[in-house]
Amino acid sequence: MTRSALAALAALLIVGCETGTSSDSSSDALGIAEHTVPAGADAALPRLSLAPDGTPLLSWVQPEGDGHVLAYATWADSTWGDARVVGRGRDWFVNWADTPGVVPFGRGRLLTHWLQMHPEGDSPYAYDAAASLFNGKSWTRPALLHDDGRPAEHGFVSAALVPSAGGGSEARVPGLVWLDGRNQSGGDHGGHDGGAMTLRFATLGPDGTPTSGQEVDGRVCDCCPTALAATASGAVAAYRDRSEDEIRDIAVVRWVGGEWTDPVIPHADGWRIEGCPVNGPALDAVGDRVALAWFTQADDQPRVRLAVSEDGGATWAAPTRIDAGTPIGRVTVALLENGDIAVGWLEASGDAANVRFQVRRVLTTGDAAAPLTIAEVPADRASGIPRIVRYGSGVLAAWTAPGASPSLRTATVSL
Repeated sequence: MTRSALAALAALLIVGCETGTSSDSSSDALGIAEHTVPAGADAALPRLSLAPDGTPLLSWVQPEGDGHVLAYATWADSTWGDARVVGRGRDWFVNWADTPGVVPFGRGRLLTHWLQMHPEGDSPYAYDAAASLFNGKSWTRPALLHDDGRPAEHGFVSAALVPSAGGGSEARVPGLVWLDGRNQSGGDHGGHDGGAMTLRFATLGPDGTPTSGQEVDGRVCDCCPTALAATASGAVAAYRDRSEDEIRDIAVVRWVGGEWTDPVIPHADGWRIEGCPVNGPALDAVGDRVALAWFTQADDQPRVRLAVSEDGGATWAAPTRIDAGTPIGRVTVALLENGDIAVGWLEASGDAANVRFQVRRVLTTGDAAAPLTIAEVPADRASGIPRIVRYGSGVLAAWTAPGASPSLRTATVSL
């Protein structure tokens, strides 16, 4: 996103054995109702978020000439409103897994973040993470989240409202976590020839300036999406860690009293993998209840797992297996209004060319409903990462269907 463009414009304790079922319900039984998105034919990279009042917001990217546009729409009266462009640029880094977003913070306020190519260096992974705030009237001057100035990878941004470092639990400010490759050499993707990828964090002041940049973890997986969620007592972030012997399990840190806690592994899968699987965790929180979903292929057994915390991420219940037996991951999660949890992911379909976007509901009793198929999409990376947020008694879902027109699809799903 160019600067000139912006200037112009989740007491549940889940226990039990890990089981899976491949039973699916029909679309009619699901109560799936698709809703047209006011986006271009080739729109992709959806993100869903909820405003403080529960109103859903959908953002996406679509091509425009020799560049791209980042746009969003809000939900009202059971339909999407008009598309609103927050920026456009010809120097963006656009990637199926490393996506920009628009996050509402209430009273007409928005945070938008995007990726732009670093002006120096010739690596395709030398790009910067930038952000801007909308105060209801105008956008702040775009600012980079990081100040290292190096031609390195800076991306996989997640944003949420977090308590300010000195303002008490009620004073909340926009916070962001991202993967930062400043310790790697020349934008090297993977970090095997240089230093390790790090996880960093910053808050934004009223004028959009990053105010408290800091390193959260000095060695993390190189290109797995991150997750950040606000809790009643602070905030919690999840990401794929990376040990010295290449164990890449999901780690969690908490923002408490203006500081990040040491990383905790909610469940040690022991997944040793030499390269990044590009398969990150998903978080949702309501109060201090937090739902964490993730993919693992430890012991060559692909699984999607769910763990729940009742204390803002300080402790975690034993994980439950969610998938139907052959997942490829790309998870998403939502805490529902009645306390149940919905987990979404992509599951192999038996047809090598396609996969199923599935959602499974886990009840407050700890029982799980059968996996439900929302859509079939191509198995390649162009399908991106599906998304869900809570909506009524079910979820609102967004996904990409490459080759279809329109390619960006959304549906309300009654569970």
